[in-house]
Amino acid sequence: MKKLLIANRGEISRRIMKAAKERGFIVAVIATQEDSDSLICQEVDHVIEVSNFLNAEEIVEKAKSWGANFIHPGYGFLSENAAFAELVENANISFIGSTSQNIKMMGSKETAKRIAQKSNVPTLDALFSSDLKKIPADKWENELKNRKIFSPFLVKASGGGGGRGMRIVDDVHELPQAIKRASEEAKASFNDGTVFVERYLKNPRHIEIQIFGDGKGGGVFFGERECSLQRRHQKVIEEAPSTQVNEQLRAEMGKASLALVKETAYKGAGTLEFLLDDAGRFYFLEMNTRLQVEHPVTENVYKIDLVHAQIDLAEGIWPNNFPDPNHFHLLSPQAVSIEARILAEDPRNQFLPTPGQILFYKEPEGEGIRVDTGVTEGSRINSNFDSLIAKLIVTAPTRALAVQKLKNALEDFSIFGFTTNISFLHSIVMQKDFLLGHESTHWIANNIETLTRYNLPQNLIEVFQYKKFREQLSNMLRGGRISTHINNVFLNQGKNLHNVNAKLDANSDLDFIITKSHEKNKFFVSGDSISKILKEKREHKEKEIYSDLFQYLSHKSQYKNDIKIPFSAIKTSHNEMQVNLFGEYLKLDCPYYNESRIHKSAKGSGEIRAPMAGKVFEVLVSEGQDISAGQVLFIVESMKMQLEVKSAEKGKVTEIFVKQGQILSGTDVMAMVHSNL
Repeated sequence: MKKLLIANRGEISRRIMKAAKERGFIVAVIATQEDSDSLICQEVDHVIEVSNFLNAEEIVEKAKSWGANFIHPGYGFLSENAAFAELVENANISFIGSTSQNIKMMGSKETAKRIAQKSNVPTLDALFSSDLKKIPADKWENELKNRKIFSPFLVKASGGGGGRGMRIVDDVHELPQAIKRASEEAKASFNDGTVFVERYLKNPRHIEIQIFGDGKGGGVFFGERECSLQRRHQKVIEEAPSTQVNEQLRAEMGKASLALVKETAYKGAGTLEFLLDDAGRFYFLEMNTRLQVEHPVTENVYKIDLVHAQIDLAEGIWPNNFPDPNHFHLLSPQAVSIEARILAEDPRNQFLPTPGQILFYKEPEGEGIRVDTGVTEGSRINSNFDSLIAKLIVTAPTRALAVQKLKNALEDFSIFGFTTNISFLHSIVMQKDFLLGHESTHWIANNIETLTRYNLPQNLIEVFQYKKFREQLSNMLRGGRISTHINNVFLNQGKNLHNVNAKLDANSDLDFIITKSHEKNKFFVSGDSISKILKEKREHKEKEIYSDLFQYLSHKSQYKNDIKIPFSAIKTSHNEMQVNLFGEYLKLDCPYYNESRIHKSAKGSGEIRAPMAGKVFEVLVSEGQDISAGQVLFIVESMKMQLEVKSAEKGKVTEIFVKQGQILSGTDVMAMVHSNL
């Protein structure tokens, strides 16, 4: 039996394992000691422990000892590392990806730009890494002007992807520091700290073309993906096809992409990324010489399996359901597919990572719904790795139906234990701009205030925050029953439904009933207060955007009084509950316990606290040092992202409690500052 080693982790490793198992392969995965309890490690035939995911020599040596016939690198880590691919090739193991020569030519964004220019593919001018080394920093400003590269600038890592190693810079004098930070972040993520500078387009669309080369100059392309919805250069929602790409533009971009495939004799799956401006002009950005995170949308739209196709090619076979690679084919999309990335991060707190354990996990189900994930209930989201929890992919005959399916699926996706971006994604897909396809790479940043609002009526939130409600929900989550009056209408609901009625004090007119469902952690709330809220929203017809289910129940309330609002809830700690209500997540204090206060580096507190769990990457101050407001004191690394910890005020550093390399468990106190105000 053939043996395949997956040199990756998380959801992509499970995606590869599925395809390999379908072919009867024996499958192994690499894992570090801290990641040995992951879901993939419980599912594969063998787990091969390594010191880290970037140690190419160790991985190849252990693959040889295990007798691997194939190595699949997935995405990220060493997937675009030419030295790793070459080590695999030299070990007589089939590398399921492009060749080491392909990666050398196209895996580097700098080299890829030069090859694109040679192939007459439009590009943005750049100041390359060799220029940055050769030209003194005080001469950069003139050189940028000479090359017609004007502010704002984009510092970009030459290798890797996913927004790592990227910085937007408005002032040319800030470039040296931005280059240093971007280089460090790229080195930590891809083991390649090479960066360059190019012009930053302010309002483009991000369009990418999926290609598959035969390694002899031939190849095919499977349309485009719209990847414009991004935050911090990281894709959030992707879809195929794009609403802004017609058949003519699709053909032009496909031909440009296949010109690069021919020039490089590219082998296997790859993605050409372009920026598209308002005039319909496209500019080549880079090539990802690997499988993309968002590859499922292309699979769904063109009815193909890219992982199986990769394995076919590694075995010397052109995929039998792919067109002839020696002729140009303009394939028509057969559906619309949209992917949303579910991440462990807090959009209402500057998208800071939120690693932790998943206490409750429930995926949406139904026709046209696919979830690719590397976790299950009980899994840990580790601060040492990427924040991706799952990819939610929906497919439908039309975009309108796909958007509707995505809205409903996000509302049904429940993850408790820490904060995720689910409600943020839900807010995006409810916006009119998204429904109309009016988006750009800056749309999220320009609408962040709207997107991070609670999409719930304030008076409904107040019901959930009311102390009596929290008391009774907390009691029900502990398995208890409340022996208070139950309305007659609920006495007939069946012996397995537990009901709680709350008649509040004389100073409040709130009246509600909490009912436990048969489903785990699912409840209903109803009563006069709920009916009143629903009727008010229906009659006032306010401009706020609420979920389709809320609007349906609001409409239903005009002829029915005992409307029940569904919600999910769990107790995440002794002092906190989490609630999923119409796709919006609320954190509620348990009234029986004192709230544990989390202090931030707030003005006047004197404490400088870490923003999250992670590692102290750099200490930039010393005890006794005078500092200014906004000065960067520490760099904290979490989930491969570097975050600056700044002082809230002017003062003097009196004590430092951490050192470089120290692991932070959470919002630890890093230093004390005496204010000069």
